[in-house]
Amino acid sequence: MTEFEPGTELVSRLPLPSHVVVRVDGQWRRGWLIGRDHEESGWTALVQYEGDDGSERTERLPADRIALPASDGTERAS
Repeated sequence: MTEFEPGTELVSRLPLPSHVVVRVDGQWRRGWLIGRDHEESGWTALVQYEGDDGSERTERLPADRIALPASDGTERAS
């Protein structure tokens, strides 16, 4: 995956659940935004993604590590 544009506003406005990419261990991974909290320090996202070992992981990450996936042209509007 290449460059994505993370943002705190993104986490606050996406419907739940939403398909996203998350920055973990220095790389972008496909995942799902399944929850969010607004804290004094800003937005925190609850996300699920697949780890290197193939297991599903659920973590809270800061909003600046969440972005929309690049469109591959196969997604259809509902």
